[in-house]
Amino acid sequence: MALGTGGDAIQAVYVIAVLNSVVLAGVLWRHRDRPGAAPLLANVLAAAVWTGTGLALMRLESGPLARALFALMFLGIGFATMTLLVFTLEYTGRERFTRPTILAALSIEPLLAALFVVVNPDALFYTLHEGVVEWGPAFWIHTAYSYTVLAVATGLIGEFLYRSRSLYRGQSAALLAGTVAAWVANGVYTLGPIEVDTTPIGFIATGALYAIAIVRYRLTDVVPIARDRVLDSVTDGVFVVDDDNRLIDANPVARSLLADVDGSPIGATVDSLLADWPALCEEFRTLTAAGEPAERELEVDGEHYLVKTTPIEDGRDRHVGWLFVVRDITERKRREAELQRQNDRLERFADLVSHDLRNPLNVADGYLDLAREADDNAAYLDEIERSHERMETIIEDVLALAREGADVTEPEPVALADIAERAWNGVETGAASIAIDADVTILADPERTTRLLENLFRNSLEHGAQRADGAGLEITVGTLGDARDGSVAGFYVADDGSGIPSSRRDRVFEGGYTTDEDGTGFGLAIVAEIATAHDWTGTVTESDTGGARFEFRGVEPAAGAISSDADSESDASAGVTESSQP
Repeated sequence: MALGTGGDAIQAVYVIAVLNSVVLAGVLWRHRDRPGAAPLLANVLAAAVWTGTGLALMRLESGPLARALFALMFLGIGFATMTLLVFTLEYTGRERFTRPTILAALSIEPLLAALFVVVNPDALFYTLHEGVVEWGPAFWIHTAYSYTVLAVATGLIGEFLYRSRSLYRGQSAALLAGTVAAWVANGVYTLGPIEVDTTPIGFIATGALYAIAIVRYRLTDVVPIARDRVLDSVTDGVFVVDDDNRLIDANPVARSLLADVDGSPIGATVDSLLADWPALCEEFRTLTAAGEPAERELEVDGEHYLVKTTPIEDGRDRHVGWLFVVRDITERKRREAELQRQNDRLERFADLVSHDLRNPLNVADGYLDLAREADDNAAYLDEIERSHERMETIIEDVLALAREGADVTEPEPVALADIAERAWNGVETGAASIAIDADVTILADPERTTRLLENLFRNSLEHGAQRADGAGLEITVGTLGDARDGSVAGFYVADDGSGIPSSRRDRVFEGGYTTDEDGTGFGLAIVAEIATAHDWTGTVTESDTGGARFEFRGVEPAAGAISSDADSESDASAGVTESSQP
């Protein structure tokens, strides 16, 4: 290396290299909070120091300033090498090796190199004859160390490129090419016959390739997440088994499931790991026999697990092993068992109400008929009959409460207008009328939806006072639309009666709550149970005319069955079906 020399072309290359590093550093500074951006920024700045001091040394032959710049240049060289390794470790998911103690250890060599340049004991690092530098043994030790670090970094990026896919391949390929460009350019000058330092040319190529990785492949926006970090975060147990049925990987949750296994499970065969559970060995063979993804629920020592199996293939579509994902579903199974026990108790209760109460009620009705024949005091007998009818109503409502709450697992396409018409015809409506503007087909249980509407109609008829002009009550059934796309979000039932005071609206769906001394308080509770079984959300508010309005949201429309002109409210002037019963 010659100090104080360098033609205009060479100096221009150095200037371009410095500017290139500065611009790239500015881009990285804006993304400095992203994983891996900080060490890459430090690497680019160190390269700028390297080329910048090299440019300055072209104008100096000797003296204290030249010696200081020479030391600063090797400080930049050392930290450029070190930060490249740190960035590579973070980028490839090995950030556990970038602890402060390791970083401090990696910083020792650049500092020692700079110190040797300044002190240069016994010309160990270099000798200077008429502006020409001749390298000593310390320099070659430094060079060997630097190239070793570069080789490790290059190998890590190359390995990541080999096993990565899609977007990350573009990133890692650009990074690998940029790293090799700088390395080769420096090696040609350091180890080859070329007297002109070609390192800045390599830095220009490196900067261009790093810019491609950042701009084209979004290096600072989309940073790969290490596989082991992902697996360590998974709450399910993940096992990887090779084609020889040996366990070759397991995440922490999976290892905890093998806590009773002596020694390290990695490398052991599945048969040896499951030697104490022959039934599990048989399940393993069953899951892997078909060679296709499969899943099964297994019980082991009172614990329940869902096991999903997926075959693993290499880049040439050759089968190389199996991925097992094991989820602990013990708590879910316990909840299901408890729910089943509750449903069984509820069903037994319903049978008890149906049988043990209805039988004596039927007997009482029979004696009532006999009493009518033998006694002409009809007033008392009519009161008894009304009591019997009320008991029958209570029994029907209790049975409905017990049975309507079961989840709707197989909903059918239901035309809401048709079901509303059927429900209206199923109640005593008197002089009331109905307006139906619900041209939509929804997924629901038709029988339970009919009961829901019947109960809402009865509630309006029983609690909605007549209007001041003496006309009958009017009830409206319409759809609730989603203004964003015109789809149906639910439906409503409204009336023009006296309405429900706001202080009582939170309680209307409670079982047994009623303001009518002759009511059971179960009608709207049954409505709530049916809505919940469909996973609908029911609310009560005030209608446009001051009456009661019940809204049901979360209703799923049948595919392709939504009316194209559905809107957020019913339009009384378009598509309204009116009916009444005398």
